[in-house]
Amino acid sequence: MLERSLLHKGLRHYFLVTFPQRPGALRHFHDDVLRKGEDIIAFEYIKKNNRETGPALVGIELERSEDLDSLLERMSRSPLTIARIPPGSPLFSFLL
Repeated sequence: MLERSLLHKGLRHYFLVTFPQRPGALRHFHDDVLRKGEDIIAFEYIKKNNRETGPALVGIELERSEDLDSLLERMSRSPLTIARIPPGSPLFSFLL
């Protein structure tokens, strides 16, 4: 119930992030993309056969829903491949 409430209020969002397979990649994402009041609340890494990159499901909770546009802007400037999973997406049904 809490999950649905945070989603409805625009405080929780999910993304597929393709990380390079090297130490510190998550730390760079945290330092370069996230700001105060933006917390990683879910992280599921899926190691595949690709030695260079690997996808991860990343859930982010915001302090204020108004901060989403700023977060999305920073994500678009990131060298990482980041795709938002919108609540209406079939993928989203696996999260709830």
